[in-house]
Amino acid sequence: MNVRGPWLALVVALFALPLFVGLGRTDVGHDEAIYTFSVDRILEIGDWLVPKSSPHEDEAFLEKPPLKFWIVAAPIRAGLLPRSEFGTRFWDALFGAVAFVYVFMIGARLAGPPAGVVALLILFVHWPLLFEHGLRSNNMEAPLFLSYCGGIFHALCWASAADSRRIRRHAIATALFFVLGFMTKFVAAAFLPMVIGLVFLIFPETRARLLREWRSWTAAAAIAVVLIAPWFVFATVRFGTYFWHVILAEHVVTRFRTYLNPAHVQPWSYYFTEMFARFGDSGSQWLVVAGLATLVVQTIRRRWLDGAMIVAWFAVPLLLISVGTSKLYHYAYPFLPPVALAAGYLAALVIAVAPAPLTRVLQWVHDSAIARMPSLGRACSRPAVRATLLAVALAAAVVAAISLIYGPIRLSLDNLNVFKSSGVVRPAIVVIVCGFLAGAGKRASRVVVALLVASVMPLQAYRDQFPRLLIDEHPMRSATQCLARVEATAPSSERGLYLDLPGQYISHPLYYYFRRIGPWERTEAGDLAAIAHHLDDPAAWKPMLLWDSTYQAFVNGRAAAQGGRPPSLPIVALPDVVLLLPGPFATCAPTIKTDGSR
Repeated sequence: MNVRGPWLALVVALFALPLFVGLGRTDVGHDEAIYTFSVDRILEIGDWLVPKSSPHEDEAFLEKPPLKFWIVAAPIRAGLLPRSEFGTRFWDALFGAVAFVYVFMIGARLAGPPAGVVALLILFVHWPLLFEHGLRSNNMEAPLFLSYCGGIFHALCWASAADSRRIRRHAIATALFFVLGFMTKFVAAAFLPMVIGLVFLIFPETRARLLREWRSWTAAAAIAVVLIAPWFVFATVRFGTYFWHVILAEHVVTRFRTYLNPAHVQPWSYYFTEMFARFGDSGSQWLVVAGLATLVVQTIRRRWLDGAMIVAWFAVPLLLISVGTSKLYHYAYPFLPPVALAAGYLAALVIAVAPAPLTRVLQWVHDSAIARMPSLGRACSRPAVRATLLAVALAAAVVAAISLIYGPIRLSLDNLNVFKSSGVVRPAIVVIVCGFLAGAGKRASRVVVALLVASVMPLQAYRDQFPRLLIDEHPMRSATQCLARVEATAPSSERGLYLDLPGQYISHPLYYYFRRIGPWERTEAGDLAAIAHHLDDPAAWKPMLLWDSTYQAFVNGRAAAQGGRPPSLPIVALPDVVLLLPGPFATCAPTIKTDGSR
């Protein structure tokens, strides 16, 4: 496989680098806050072997191995990355970018570089993968996503490697990607060796190679065990059976058989229907379905190892995790690349195969027309006429490409439409007619087929992703940074945070951002008198986190006491809660609500 530099440069520019755009512009999300808290505690107390679990400052986090925490914390401790949302998310974007390069290279193996580019386009416009627990947040999905993409690629390279050195190298690389996945999300990586082993055993040539090259996999497995075992041995010695109860019984078996959260219970078909719906958001669902069907047929017809690996990568894990009860869509992220690769394979197949029959048909039409109008043939054979026809064909192709990328083209002069193009059909006809008249029928057919394929690609969805990359939304970070500045000059009596929340409830993002605004003062939920005390008494001014219903009750009570006139309150509206800011803290409120609304 020879992937040229320009193709890789295109992939990096269009799909990899955008993952880093606006990376620190939003507050951390729910699970992201749990993992970012663990990183913070490593940096604060230096306990690398036992990360801590939000919202408890000293409770061990045993749900997953700590490799991702180490990867994120180490460059921050070394001063290479800032201790910020960008710094904690940098590695996720990098893992996603490297995974995209691997997807491109797998596509290039299947049907050439266009297959890889189309596959990446399908993945990039799949908005949950980027924005919902995905490749741009400090969660566990990005390294797991990379472990599958890298592991599958090197397994395929192992099957086709020509010399023993490359065979060993690809086996070890596959094992290292398994280590990355296993030490990040534990058994979620187990499908990687399962899929590879199953496909290799099905095909006689790889079965025979496994027997001949058993030493390469033995060495790779030994390396994996050496890298994985120490932390598990340490955790077993430190925590005993409790460790295995948490990491395996509670967070694997319980999720599979029943649930930890009843909202996660879904029907067996959830992953397939949700995947179809989410690909439908970008208009690529039928392209994915058609591509997967084509890949299955071609794999069976050709007895094709690479095709079987891609199909198994999609089907085997999804069928197995569909048996369980608890389902979240981000569990399926590592198994999205194969369906995108199937769509890319179909697009590349059409681009490679369709021009030949189209050329034959149009050549017959061209020859019939010239036979009836010999003068037309003589005129088109003149160099000046031929050059003009080729220029018109090229201009039409450019117009079609621009309209695909940027939308309809309109040129007006004094409110009069001089030129308009909103699709590829009319420019394609111009390319066909002028190209064949100029004697460049084969090239014209290839250009037209490429334009028609591009017209069914989700290019508009690609453009729509970039405004989302630049969304600037960080109310919790801004509020807590402002509060810290105000508290630095406030009397000690005004420092800290008052919480009026039901029970001991506080979301992980709220805890992550507000944990440094202390000490905390709690009372019974709905204590309107305590809220009034901290709001009205200058000696007791303190920022307050209030449950939304409590805040509304307080506002309604104030309005009733003032004869129906709503109070003017400086607040920051946050998910489910309100941050009420009395006295000097009011400077941290973006706006002051005069009607009590959020």
